Amino acid sequence: MKTLKNFRYLIKGQYVANDVAKDLQVQLDINRFNDVNITAVDNRNEVIVQVHEANDNVEETVESFMQNYQSGVILE
Repeated sequence: MKTLKNFRYLIKGQYVANDVAKDLQVQLDINRFNDVNITAVDNRNEVIVQVHEANDNVEETVESFMQNYQSGVILE
């Protein structure tokens, strides 16, 4: 059984979590990362990303993409 890491990205006020989540999904599809779960939580303006613990390439891609959209990140 693979262990998942959960990242909660707190989205800056000028962006909408659902839009950011859709754009992130497109980026991950382009990079052929298929085993990532992305959920937008609009009422808290957060994007939750679940990645398999052993996949550093996905983490780097997500972190790079989210850098300009986030006001903070919480690792769960």
